[in-house]
Amino acid sequence: MIEVTYYREHNRLVVTGHAQSNEYGKDLICASASILALTLGANVGHMADSGCVTEPIVKLEEGHAEISCKAKARYRESVRQTFMSLCVGFEILASQWPDYISYCVRGW
Repeated sequence: MIEVTYYREHNRLVVTGHAQSNEYGKDLICASASILALTLGANVGHMADSGCVTEPIVKLEEGHAEISCKAKARYRESVRQTFMSLCVGFEILASQWPDYISYCVRGW
């Protein structure tokens, strides 16, 4: 099972595990979760390059992803919106396929 945890107050997303809903290379749930994590990671990279965030962490490995950053005061809302928009995708996956992926939010 894929477990996704979003730590709202820290702009941090952790994804662990494998869906195992199909054989390797044909697992659409795993592919969907992977593209969401990759997209968020790319966004954090772009925000870091443009000076909107500091301390970016983008770790993308098989079976594990950790993405986080610290938003500069001026950009807090846009960074939060970026994380939330990608997390909606994880929330949809978890509601559609609860046997293969879970999603939870920590913090306020």
